[in-house]
Amino acid sequence: MVNVKSYVRVTDDKTEAWLYLCAPEDGRDYEKSEIVHYLNVNKVVAGINESHIAAMCKKKIYEREVKVASSVKGEEGSAGRYEFFFDTEKKKPSIRKDGSVDYRSMSLIQNVEEGDLLAVYHPAMQGTPGKDVTGATEKALVYKELRPLSGKGISNAKDPNKYYATKSGKIEYDGDNKLSIVEVYEVQGNCDFANNPIIEFNGDVVINGNVEAGVIINAGKSLTVEGVVESAAITAGGDVCLKRGMQGSGKGTIVSGGDIFTEFLEYANVTAEGNIQSNVILSSQVNAKGMITLTGKKGLIAGGNVHGMMGITCICAGNMSEIKTGLHAGVLPDMMEKRIAVNEEYSIVNKELEDIVEGMAKILRVRQKTGELSEQLQEHLMHLKKRKDEVYRKCMEIKKQADATEAMVMAAREAKIRVDGNIYHGVIIGIDNHQLVINRDTSFMEYKAQSGMIVGTVVVY
Repeated sequence: MVNVKSYVRVTDDKTEAWLYLCAPEDGRDYEKSEIVHYLNVNKVVAGINESHIAAMCKKKIYEREVKVASSVKGEEGSAGRYEFFFDTEKKKPSIRKDGSVDYRSMSLIQNVEEGDLLAVYHPAMQGTPGKDVTGATEKALVYKELRPLSGKGISNAKDPNKYYATKSGKIEYDGDNKLSIVEVYEVQGNCDFANNPIIEFNGDVVINGNVEAGVIINAGKSLTVEGVVESAAITAGGDVCLKRGMQGSGKGTIVSGGDIFTEFLEYANVTAEGNIQSNVILSSQVNAKGMITLTGKKGLIAGGNVHGMMGITCICAGNMSEIKTGLHAGVLPDMMEKRIAVNEEYSIVNKELEDIVEGMAKILRVRQKTGELSEQLQEHLMHLKKRKDEVYRKCMEIKKQADATEAMVMAAREAKIRVDGNIYHGVIIGIDNHQLVINRDTSFMEYKAQSGMIVGTVVVY
């Protein structure tokens, strides 16, 4: 019999059991089976370390706690996952060894051939449950399977877990479960006013030469131009990559629904819903809702007005000729006006929705009291129900717009203008509705709005 002064201590989470063993009262040695039975009586039935118990009996380890049981861990499972055989990351220009940016090797298009293996699905592996020292089952995590990939130009008919391209083209993946192969409109050579004055395509467009003055390009998705763009009019629903740049002569325009990557912008009018990255911006009107980043050897902004809602980073601002150069970050007045307008529209539509719901409630109260409705009230109730659905949809759309605008305005509050080199006299720094005129040459500065004014601090490396 185990000494009555002995005890078993189980931790609060029941993952460990400790035995405090006193010497037998009759002077004999303990048997391992005797100690195991003692643990069982004290509700320790799983994860028992019999070697520890055998050692305690043999070496007569008494009057100190020894860990004799630990919870039994179940086998870990794994979530279902897709293995992709193409680059799923968004393309960015590479940096050369000398610090310059290689826009010419950048491509927005990732092509595949018919029959290429695109993705393999590895199904979820369910783990096995564990047990605590009392024998109670510890639940194993349940892993759900991912949705099958869907989209055009792909097939998993041969094997449900393997997806192949059924045609050649550009691969598109939305980061969730939509994978498609789409056609690309490609021009071999230059686009000039005589032969290709207008290009309109609902997908991706690739120009393998220059784009001359007067040409109009409307791409539904991305646009890539291998050569130089003159005073053309470019519109793209997605990203724009000009591997050489634009010499706009004051007439060239770019409107991008995504990011813009280009070697240079000269005398151009440029607008981007996303970010803009370039090596040089000269005498241009540039507006981005994201960041504007000037990289490479020059990283220069000189002349014109450049606005990056989320901030601007460049190496040099202005020039020795003191050309007037405007750098602006944060929220422009038109964004604040849009913010006010969309919030007012939401209030109006939401009020209309409340009125409709109140009108329906009045009719329903009549039915509750009388037990029936007149034909006229029934028709009016059906009309209100239909109108309610329409107004609700509109209300949610406007709210989504209002939330997105608000999020953008809030994010722009942290906008900064950073110059990692020279800032020349003639540069005007603007953040939100504040302005600071640079009246003497300086360098290595970062500007931000603080307490109703623009504050500049020295950039420390």
